[in-house]
Amino acid sequence: MRQILVAIFLLSNLVPVLLFGQSNKIHPNMEHTYWNFIRAKILPPNAKAYRFEKDIRIHLKGGFNKQDSVCIQQLIEKVKPLINTVNIELNDSLPNVTLWIRSGTGARKIHNFYGLQKYGTITSQEHQFSFDDMEQTLRKPYLEYYLISSLTAKQHNPTGDTGIAQSIFHEDDPIKTNFTEVDQFLIQKLYSKDFYSQFKSNFNGSLIDYYYYRFGDRIQFASEAIAIILGFVSLLLLLKFHLIKTESKNWKEFVKQGFLIINCILFFYLLSQRFTEYKFIIWPDILKIVLLTQVLLFFELLFIYLIEKRFKVQKISTKLIKQSVTTSVFTYLFFIGYSYILPLSLSYKIYWNWELSFEQMTIVIMVVCFRLIFNFTNFQNIQEIRLRDMELSKLKLLKTKAELQSLHSRINPHFLYNSLNSIATLAHISPEKTEDMALELSDFFRYAINHNNQDMIEIKKEVEITRTYLQIEKVRFGEKLDFQIDIDEEIETSLVPRFLIQPLIENSIKHGISKIQDTGKIKLEIKKKDDELSIIVHDNGPDFPDTPISGYGLRSLYEKLEIIYEKSAKITWQNQPNKHICIRLPLSQKKLPHEN
Repeated sequence: MRQILVAIFLLSNLVPVLLFGQSNKIHPNMEHTYWNFIRAKILPPNAKAYRFEKDIRIHLKGGFNKQDSVCIQQLIEKVKPLINTVNIELNDSLPNVTLWIRSGTGARKIHNFYGLQKYGTITSQEHQFSFDDMEQTLRKPYLEYYLISSLTAKQHNPTGDTGIAQSIFHEDDPIKTNFTEVDQFLIQKLYSKDFYSQFKSNFNGSLIDYYYYRFGDRIQFASEAIAIILGFVSLLLLLKFHLIKTESKNWKEFVKQGFLIINCILFFYLLSQRFTEYKFIIWPDILKIVLLTQVLLFFELLFIYLIEKRFKVQKISTKLIKQSVTTSVFTYLFFIGYSYILPLSLSYKIYWNWELSFEQMTIVIMVVCFRLIFNFTNFQNIQEIRLRDMELSKLKLLKTKAELQSLHSRINPHFLYNSLNSIATLAHISPEKTEDMALELSDFFRYAINHNNQDMIEIKKEVEITRTYLQIEKVRFGEKLDFQIDIDEEIETSLVPRFLIQPLIENSIKHGISKIQDTGKIKLEIKKKDDELSIIVHDNGPDFPDTPISGYGLRSLYEKLEIIYEKSAKITWQNQPNKHICIRLPLSQKKLPHEN
């Protein structure tokens, strides 16, 4: 009898162990199915599975009875061996899982989830439900369902395999569920320390497929960022080495530049799509796709060139509008043609939608914007360069003409010859006048040398050299020359072109005073009227002819004013009632270079 009792005792202890061992040993085929179940229910693409990272403290709230508490405690003891990362217990102090039985006759299924954070962490969960006076035998499936469900959170995965019945994580009705083997497998793996490593090892697919499944959105973002950088770097390199230009001399150059730009954009487009649409295509088909794409690109670029040459315009705004229209239309047609190239080049049948995707429309906009910005920038640069070259040419011409004119006025052989003759004659008659004339001539040349590099000069200094010139001529003509200078003091610091007044006085003497027998009278008048400066030279010589600008040596002076002041400066002359010539120009108070 004792032996029988010992045998019964041993069997009673060994059988549960054997049974427990068999329950945890899963067939390899079933394990593969269970991992797919995990993938479908709690770990969708680009996400993490939700689980508690701290101890799970369960609080029972509402209409729980003693049998309910015992049932929950038994479930906790059943779940404990499956959870290795945290502890699980009934604890009313700072609970993070609350099971709340609501009273009344409301719906039995009331699900409220709280505290689902990023990166798969659950901070708290609460389930509210009602039994509606349900018998005790029917309450257990509900308690089991809500307790086990609170350990994680279901996530929708439309591509997952969900063909396992009666599972808590598959069914929505607690009455139809049991705490099945697959549920225990899910909890055990989820709360293991190496869950993601095991998931990787049991993933149904290649290593690349696994990384695309887990981190596809981040890989896509990184690939798009890299593609954008490489695309723009490629375009900048093309610009740096002058491989692309705004204007093309012929169709060959236009097509060449188009090939370079569009292929850079296509490279960006394919890289941003991560080649996911084309990874199944074999190399011979890829080569056919590339070849047909280049043929399509060649004909489209040729058509663009012919159309833009046919409707050639000069206005920049109209040209940019024309280019934006042709570029957008032909880029759109390129993608439409490209969508038909793929079925033609593949060795098996494939169907493609002729409508453009959002990414392709983005590429169309990028191509148009790049061409518009590039061409507009180049147009602006070309215009600025041309304008600057014209201004530099005008300034150089002005400086050359001004220097020649001032040199002509300062070292005019007749003026210098007459001045020296006057000095030689006066040397025998009046040594004092000889000294004065020599000093005046010295001052004249000193002014010319000291201000040689200035284009603009103060009026008072310009009047000084004019006065010096008149003093020299006064020695020559003696009592036959009388002059007067009248200038407003408030405009003495205003600026005028250097050697602007002296040529007017010289012309008045040479073609006016020297032609009469009576005393010649010259009056220089400089005054301000509104925002203009008027320089007027009066003389009592013969009248001006019909075209005094060419006959009186004022042509170079007229060109100088036109270049410096454009159309804001004017030269007028009249013979009646008083003969005079007048220059009107804008008043300038700009500081001299040496004063800045």
